[in-house]
Amino acid sequence: MEIKENTFDAGIVTINYAELPAAGPSLVLLHGGSARWQSFDNILADFAATWHVYAPDFRGHGMSTWVPGTYHLQDYAADTIAFLRHCLKEPAYIFGHSLGGMVALLVAAQYPDGVRAVAVGDAPLSSQTWQATLVEGRDRIMAWRDLAGGQQSFAEVVEALKNAPIEVPGQTDAVPMRAVMGEESPVYPWIANNLQQLDPDMLTAILDRPETTTAGYAMDRVLPGIQCPVLLLQADPAAGGLMTDREVALALPLLARPDHVRLQGISHALHNERKEPVIQVLQAFFQLC
Repeated sequence: MEIKENTFDAGIVTINYAELPAAGPSLVLLHGGSARWQSFDNILADFAATWHVYAPDFRGHGMSTWVPGTYHLQDYAADTIAFLRHCLKEPAYIFGHSLGGMVALLVAAQYPDGVRAVAVGDAPLSSQTWQATLVEGRDRIMAWRDLAGGQQSFAEVVEALKNAPIEVPGQTDAVPMRAVMGEESPVYPWIANNLQQLDPDMLTAILDRPETTTAGYAMDRVLPGIQCPVLLLQADPAAGGLMTDREVALALPLLARPDHVRLQGISHALHNERKEPVIQVLQAFFQLC
């Protein structure tokens, strides 16, 4: 499996992206907040044989450049539209996880000629739900912001993460990560690598400027403008999923060509927790589009 990394100049920002060239249709993978394109490492091989896969880093994430003060959902969407226009030769299939799913919906609404189908991986479907999620996770996000930006060594960040708070489904108060993950979990170096390359202002934007960061992200404004097929791929709310049953019920009638799958027992991490059912659902959906 040959993975090439390239860059695309979008003007104010340079977008880094991974590419797996193949003869098949274009599939774009959009990662979650504070992550990198490598969050799809464990599923790339499942698509590489039949899809021409692209996986960009959002601005401020991974190897894309930092642009403090411009981490709005619309900024990510504009970058992605520019990427689709200039780097792809055909309309794309898109799978967006979490933040990437929110961006994918905006892209599908604003650039219909560039999108064949969208799979939304457990993303909040309104700014209100996302902001409520941010309130619940505020202690964790603040701790991650203190560790972001490469100001501390990788080893220091790994050790600090063990005492960083994490939300546990069904519990009111956050607990230290080591109480859930143990001492040697691969989650620590994974998050540390992400945070080392993350602009701390990206987390400041969602902590301190949530209204402006999410401006324009409303179901009744975004979803009716999407004409392509849309899969709402919902994690299990009881296991920490962010896409709520209420939002799904409100969203489905607003979409022209909706589909919905709920993955029982699987958390918000989706493919990074159990990839097989996620891959099965995605391949079945995209093959029908």
